[in-house]
Amino acid sequence: MKNEATAQQKLFVDEYLKYRKKNQTQAAINAGYSPKSAASQSSQLLKNPKIIRYLQEREKELEADLRQEFMFDALEARKVMHDIMEDESAADRDRIAAAKDFLDRAGFKPVDKTELSGGLDVTNPYSVLTTEELRKIARSEKHE
Repeated sequence: MKNEATAQQKLFVDEYLKYRKKNQTQAAINAGYSPKSAASQSSQLLKNPKIIRYLQEREKELEADLRQEFMFDALEARKVMHDIMEDESAADRDRIAAAKDFLDRAGFKPVDKTELSGGLDVTNPYSVLTTEELRKIARSEKHE
């Protein structure tokens, strides 16, 4: 018994990924499994450790490919933004937006304002006393 998925099993995984892991039966049919047994066959395939391992490898490869593509897109986007920022014929708001985006991405984003609201409930324990009683308390505390 081999430690690796067969060519047909690998094709199933690739088809399964094309369907974004949402239609395992159709992936099995596309990989050459019998339409009558595709549902049960695909269910068994997805429990097979060799298939699971190959599926994980393919997902990692796809993620790496996607990151590579995004890297080139990000470089192109940066160039476009830089061109807008430097273009004196561009609208000021567009140039400012591009400049702010550069600053934000470089870690120079301004601190967001924080607003606080609420109340403070303070009760004055001396509010019920007369002026004379308050003076009496003040004099007694003066001597202590």
